[in-house]
Order: sequence, then C-alpha cells, then structure tokens
Amino acid sequence: MPRQNPDGVDDTCGVFVSARGGASNEAGTKAEPLSSLQEAVDLAKEKGIRRLYACAGDGEDFIEAVVVPGGVAIYGGLDCNDGWKWVGDTKKTSLTAEKGVIPLTMRGQPGTVHIEDLHVVAQSTEQQDAEGAGLSSIAALAHSTSVELVRCVLEARHAGAGADGAAHPGPAAQGARGEVGGNACSAAPEVDVRGGRMVTNECSTSGDADDDSWGGKGGNGSVHNGDRGDDGRPILISIDGAENGGVGNNGLHYCAPGRPGNVINDGAPGTAASGSPGADATGIGEISLNGYAGVSGGDGGRGAPGQGGGGGGGERGVSTATDIRYCPGSRPGEEQRRAGAAGGSGGAGGCGGAGGRGGLPGGSSIALISLDAALSFEGVTLKAGNGGDGGRGGPGQPGGPGGQGGTGGRVPDGAAGLLPACDGGTGGTGGTGGKGGGGQGGHSLGIAFRGAPPPTDGATIELGDPGTGGQGSDAGHSGAPGMASNTLEFN
Repeated sequence: MPRQNPDGVDDTCGVFVSARGGASNEAGTKAEPLSSLQEAVDLAKEKGIRRLYACAGDGEDFIEAVVVPGGVAIYGGLDCNDGWKWVGDTKKTSLTAEKGVIPLTMRGQPGTVHIEDLHVVAQSTEQQDAEGAGLSSIAALAHSTSVELVRCVLEARHAGAGADGAAHPGPAAQGARGEVGGNACSAAPEVDVRGGRMVTNECSTSGDADDDSWGGKGGNGSVHNGDRGDDGRPILISIDGAENGGVGNNGLHYCAPGRPGNVINDGAPGTAASGSPGADATGIGEISLNGYAGVSGGDGGRGAPGQGGGGGGGERGVSTATDIRYCPGSRPGEEQRRAGAAGGSGGAGGCGGAGGRGGLPGGSSIALISLDAALSFEGVTLKAGNGGDGGRGGPGQPGGPGGQGGTGGRVPDGAAGLLPACDGGTGGTGGTGGKGGGGQGGHSLGIAFRGAPPPTDGATIELGDPGTGGQGSDAGHSGAPGMASNTLEFN
C-alpha cells in the first residue's frame, strides 16, 4: 500500500493514472500514465492486476463518471512529481462529474471495492434552467458489492429546487352558441315551428358525458300556445329556485327568454406530496441505480362544466279565422292556423378547467447511496448539502366561458299581430380547476440505503438543511419538507 511504502510503488504493482497524463493509448505506467480513471479501472481489470494508483494535487482533477467493479482497488493521494509517493494526509485525488451525474459508482461481484484517499464531489445543482430543476447532488453509489473506504471524502453539494406546476396556456373550451329559432309562419298549417336545437359542449376527456354541457332546446312555436324552452344541462336549480328554460306564450303572458346557466363548482385542490418514513416509507421518494426520485404534488381536480343556458320560450300563432293576427299573404277571416315563432336554444356552458399541475419535488443532497451493499469506513467524511425546496402547485385552469344564447325566431314582413319568440340564455362559465399540490422538499442525507442498515463507525457525517415543501392551496395540500438524517432507509 502506498501509505506504507515511503519510496513509492513499483510499476509492476498496477496501473497508473494522472489527470494531466497522456492519452488513452498510454501504457498506464508511472512514466506514461493514463489520463482517465475509468480507462485505468478497465485496464487494471484487463491485466488482472486490479490495482490502480492516482495522482493528487494541483491540476489533478478527474472530471468523469467512474464505475468501479468488485475486486478493484484505487489508491489516491499520490504525488506524481515526486516518485508517486503518498501525500494523502494533505492531498486527496479529486473526482467530480457534470451537474446531476453521480461521479462514483461501485457495483458488482465478486470481490471488494477498496478505495483510499479519494475526494469525490457531486456538483451543486442549485442553479438550473427549467429542464434541470429538481436535480439531486449525489457523490457516490454502491450496488450489490462490498466496499471499503479509507480516508475518503464523499461530498454532495446543494441540490436544486423542484419546478412549480406549469400553468395551463389558457381557459377551457368555450360553450357553443345556441341555435336560432324558426320564424313565425314558416311551417305548414297545424305544424309547429321548431325551436333552436340543443347545442353541446363536449368537455369529456374520458367518454363521461357528465363532463359535458348542453344548452336547452328552444321552445317550439305552435298554433295555440308557445312551448316552454328546455332547461340547460347539467340540470341545476338557479339561486332563486326557478329552472332556466323560458316559458312560452300561452295567451296569458308573453314568452320568456331562457335564463343563463349557473356557474359550476371549482375543482378540488390537489393532494400534497407528503409522507414520513414508517413501515413502508413510500412517502419519502425512491432510490435506484439512477439516483433519487422524489414525490411530486398531485394534480388538482377538474372544475365542473357550466350549466347550459335555458331555451327561449316559443310564441303562439294564428289559431282562428277571426284572429286579429295573420301571416303574410293572408287576410283576417281566412282559415290559417299557422304556428308562431320558436325560441332560440340556450348556449352551452363552458368546460370545467383542468386541475393545476402538481409541484415537482426538490432534489436531494446525498453523500452515498447504498443498494444492498456492505460498507466499511475508516477515517471517512460524508458531507451532504442542502436539499432543494419542493415546487409550488400550479394554478387551476380557468373554466371556459359559456356560449351566447340563440336568437328567438322573428316575424316575417307582412304579418300582423304576431310577436318574435324569446332568445335562449347564455351558458354558464365552467368551474376553475383546483390548484395543484406542492412538491416534496429534498433530503440532506449521509447515507440513503436499501437493505441492511449500514454501519457508521469510522465515518464522520456532516449534513445540510432539508428542503421545504412546495406551497399548495393551503397547509393541508402543501408538500412535506425533506429530512436531514445521517442514514435513511428506503424500500
């Protein structure tokens, strides 16, 4: 071992590597060291020596992600300018990688991964664009292998905040405009003039017609009495208790226009990304070979569609030969029996807004992830930075505006005594979607593990602050904060 050999190690002992060294085709000797730790690991394994020696000091920063298999030993802390002698008490071999990448992975059997005098730094992911939000900072990962770390430093820096739930680009779909009712005298004798047809706003995303809105059909114009307009759907009772279809003219009163559709309930808020470690610890996120994945806030509930406007009432027409009303081309005293104008249909209600998108989780700062690994420490320091804050829940999508009611049928030129029918009501505005739940705050952990609890003897653990949970609609729908812990078990 270099520490026990003051004169340095011999070329025959293993593969030599210097960040300032030669190219990939070098021999891997002290005179011609490789420049990549990964290539040195691969060459050591290929030669069957399975030991490599790495330089330390100014300019000796390895910037790469390295995978070390079982049975390979790395000895760092060597002064390449002085016979590759050990200086690990004052200088460590430095390894880092790009933001969001784990610099050191140790995995596979058989044999033990043995590493001395290596300082691994996972870069801070605090400052990221939208695509990089919520990245974790993880220094090292051990998977299904035995690991011996001696005088090493595994340092994870601050993790990034989770992204807020993205806002929807605009309101939900507007309701369709109601249809125009038929004009007076436009049907054959004794035949009703048809009211404006029911119009539909198909809001469903799952084939469920309950999410749709219909404007009520306009009341037919008839000979004796105008028909009542249909109620808009979903069927609701207006604030004053009346339905919203307009009455027809029955000789006692004129037709009435359809009433506007009601504005429907807003969506429920999204659930929070919450949970604390317990029997199953499912609420704290997951660890895997890819690192750490946190818990996002739930999406808010969809707002209900606005009620369709009521159909306008129809009008009565010419009922007897002696009626003072008559259609064009006719005279009093002639038998006509023609229907009056029909009501316009109500406008369809606006669709309910989609729920706000949940906030994304903050990244975690983790010195070491252990996935069913056996760990041993001697003079090791594990450093974790701050966990990232969870993202805020996104706003719910505004409900769509209701469609305008259709115009009631008109009276043609040359007619006398007849009245135009009534207009349909405007559709109601759809409910606003519920606000998204807040994302979970990131953790600050010395060791995140799955499997047997790792020993911490021989390790000094330094922690940062956990991230705060993202804001939801209220405290009950905000994300849970992260945790700061020397060790934390995951399923």
